[in-house]
Amino acid sequence: MNENHDVIVVGGGAIGCSAAYFLRSEGLKVALVDKGEVGKEASWASAGIIGPGSLPEGDPWFLQATNLSKQLYDELNSKLFEQTGLWMGYGGQGTMILALSEEEAEAAKIQAKQGIAAGLQIEILMGAEARRCESVLPDNLMAAILYPQSRFLDARNYTATIAKAAQDKGVTIRQGWPVTAMVWQGKQVVGVRSGPNQLLADWVINAAGTWAGHLDPKLTAPIIPEHGQIMSLQGPSTGLRHTLFRCNSYGYITPRIDGRMVVGATHEEIGFQKKVTASGLRYLVDIVQRVLPGIMDQPMIDIWSGLRPMTPDGLPIVGPDPRVKEGYLWAAGHSSSGMMQAPATAKVLTDLVLLRKPCIPIDKVKVDRFQIGGSL
Repeated sequence: MNENHDVIVVGGGAIGCSAAYFLRSEGLKVALVDKGEVGKEASWASAGIIGPGSLPEGDPWFLQATNLSKQLYDELNSKLFEQTGLWMGYGGQGTMILALSEEEAEAAKIQAKQGIAAGLQIEILMGAEARRCESVLPDNLMAAILYPQSRFLDARNYTATIAKAAQDKGVTIRQGWPVTAMVWQGKQVVGVRSGPNQLLADWVINAAGTWAGHLDPKLTAPIIPEHGQIMSLQGPSTGLRHTLFRCNSYGYITPRIDGRMVVGATHEEIGFQKKVTASGLRYLVDIVQRVLPGIMDQPMIDIWSGLRPMTPDGLPIVGPDPRVKEGYLWAAGHSSSGMMQAPATAKVLTDLVLLRKPCIPIDKVKVDRFQIGGSL
């Protein structure tokens, strides 16, 4: 096998499929390869919370990537339906951070001020006003921070839908095709290898998620798996329109178009294994008890786990690698923010392949930041 393409994307998650879709939309010949089935790793496990957000040490990347992704999801929601006849499961009326005590209310005000200073659209609602927006909120709610631009997304539906749209446009998708090394020509990457087989291309994009840092011994990066367990419950009869967090606390509850509620998530470092545990279930039940105790008796539908690709500073690795003369780009390590930043990351990759200035700055997310003494 010696096929030639303009771009090979390694990894069939939300980021890889989005990149393949946008690159093909520019007229490029694109192949997407995955070691297993498309969309069955981190994107399959994701809670799919979407919306503008900021991470002080991550700006300007984090804020601009989440803002741009929200705009792109708004556009893709109808565009992908027109192309495939499938809805990607996108909706909601925002995210609320709930304050159930005076101490939490004061902390919420501080959080709101910081968000506004970062350029986020935020509203502060008193308890009664918040309950008018979301009737299932607890009676003792004192206040809530509302992020009205936030949305929820069925990450499984989105990945499957944009993969189909990319394939319909002409992207070649190879499942069950694990990349074992890059194909090198001097210091230039010219393709990928899977055992005795290889595919050649002008560009290779590494969007292999948790496995991205070890595809080739010359191109390692500090990306490790973080295990997360998530469960879904049957939603209340009145429905749920907002993603909910509790101020100064961990965990969230986020809706789905079909009426389910997703509760997550644990954060565990247990290597490359996925499992559902009794302690994980207890952790998730505790989130329900703290964030929205009124739904404690709702039936549980499912519980699952996945691996987030983590870097030491929590930011992704996006862009070129100084160890490669040309032909190679990173797109991995997004941790819990992969769905929040997938379309923006894909747009940046498209710009880089077409030798355009990236639509948002990537200085904060280059692999160079992990270089010590000239090596990674």
